[in-house]
Amino acid sequence: MLRPVCRNLIDIVNPRGLIETHLRFLQSPSLKSISTTSDGDNTCKASDFTVSYFMNSFGLSLDSALKASKSINLKTTEKPDSVLLFLKNQGFTNTQIAKLVSTCPRLVMSNPDKILKPKMDFLRGAGISTPDLTQILSKNPSILTSSLEKRILPAMGFLKDMFGIKDIISVTNRARWLLHSNLHEKLGAKIAALRDQGVPDYRISTMIKQHPGVFLCNRDKFSEALMIVKEMRFDPLSSFFCSALATVVAVDKSLWEEKMELYRSFGWSEDDVVSAFKRQPEVMTLSKDKIVRMMDFFVKESGWGLSIVSRYPKLLLLSLEKTIIPRYSVISVLMSRELLNGDVNFYTICHLKEEKFFEKYVIKYQVKVPQVMQVYQGKMGTVLPISRRNKGEPKHYCQPKTD
Repeated sequence: MLRPVCRNLIDIVNPRGLIETHLRFLQSPSLKSISTTSDGDNTCKASDFTVSYFMNSFGLSLDSALKASKSINLKTTEKPDSVLLFLKNQGFTNTQIAKLVSTCPRLVMSNPDKILKPKMDFLRGAGISTPDLTQILSKNPSILTSSLEKRILPAMGFLKDMFGIKDIISVTNRARWLLHSNLHEKLGAKIAALRDQGVPDYRISTMIKQHPGVFLCNRDKFSEALMIVKEMRFDPLSSFFCSALATVVAVDKSLWEEKMELYRSFGWSEDDVVSAFKRQPEVMTLSKDKIVRMMDFFVKESGWGLSIVSRYPKLLLLSLEKTIIPRYSVISVLMSRELLNGDVNFYTICHLKEEKFFEKYVIKYQVKVPQVMQVYQGKMGTVLPISRRNKGEPKHYCQPKTD
């Protein structure tokens, strides 16, 4: 049965020079499976034709084309050909077109003039440039299949009230559902609740941009999270209020308790964990593995105990391998040579830009301490914690300086 199918497909869709490609494609195990399990030759030919067309015209991979063919079974290429031409004329790249169609295969059956063009024209007229627009749409083709009057127009009106056009582009890249959702339904009640708690509109706008997932949770979960943050006495004027709310929404209760237990296992009390959360809400968004690795280093390996992370919980958010250990190792070596005084603020050091740290602590001392470069690059092994060094050395090297 496969040989006649090959001939038909080559005759139907093969422009010059693609015969070998089609033969290889049709001999693949995946396609043989489709052919042998079809209800009949006609169904097989239609399905094979659809897969081949998606691959050759829209640039889909075999897997993507097979998936697309399950929802779209082409009998003619007239409509998808017109969609392909429209997308190219609108400035979409081949990669973006493939992404559009693999994500939303039914898009190829749209009427370009009646369905697609009005939406493209409206979004461009709203101030979104062609490069930004094609990027947004290729990531979320559902916008092009949504109602212009019922969804896109109201959504853009809502977003324009909250943001400028540049921010709209930024926020829709992070939360692509915003341009084709009923925003009054999804956001309205939650925005009103935040305003009731004294959160200013500019903070709400920032929260939508940075933590759009907060507004996707159900109303009960949102209300409960808002109550928890309020009871912890976060200042609604502070950015920490928004970060805390986003964290409480994102971390379910069982996982929250597991992370609390991890922090307690290193010596923190429950009040200590809450205090760290109030200073840096994101400490509860860290994976359990990272919590263990970071706390283990600061509490057991560095010799500082809990004091530094209690005072500066933001240190837990940094990369242990890329930032903490290299900088700690360099500072430790310099301290052991008495090249730095004892009130070095490690928190400040960790937040220096890479170039600044390299210049100030590696390049500057490379002549006096040749191995400092190797230590920085991690080629000298682990540097002993300061507290385990010779008794004659200062006891408070690298201790964080009090603000």
